[in-house]
Amino acid sequence: MTHLAAIFLTLAPVNVIRATHGETIDSYVRPEFAQDWKLFAPNPKQRNDAIGVRLRTTGADGTTHMSDWVNLTAQDVAVIQGNPAPSHVHQNMLRIAWDNAESLRDVRNLPRGARGTVAADYLKRIVLQRVGRERQGERITAMQLAGRYTMVQPPSWSSETAPDTTTYRMLPWWPVTDQDYKGL
Repeated sequence: MTHLAAIFLTLAPVNVIRATHGETIDSYVRPEFAQDWKLFAPNPKQRNDAIGVRLRTTGADGTTHMSDWVNLTAQDVAVIQGNPAPSHVHQNMLRIAWDNAESLRDVRNLPRGARGTVAADYLKRIVLQRVGRERQGERITAMQLAGRYTMVQPPSWSSETAPDTTTYRMLPWWPVTDQDYKGL
């Protein structure tokens, strides 16, 4: 019953309960049940995003290694291309989780409040679902995420201009423990 009430209050028009307890409700509902519908006013993406991860692993003898960057967005795109009905997971899950986690970080790159922590944990779990517990036979002990953004050039008939630059955002290393895999 609590779950249905929280979802209802998230979608309902502004009201006293939402105004008073909005942050608590949002921390429960998002990011797992967030709605990002733009049915009546679509806004096409105006930049190409690429989200990547690199992993730190530890071998049986205790030596640590760092992987090359793995482009998670490219993996999603490969699954979508040629698919007449691609899943929402491959189209949006990683991107939305990244956008939420990134927008809820402060200038020191730390999560802001409970929502920031939940968003970071959610993003971390999505990545761990994709990379697993081991890489090349070694246990994953840490990961680092980064985003690369390039603006999409406007069509030739448009008077708009987009900067011809690529920007990057690199998050700090996150430790990976057995607890992070619980329930995956």
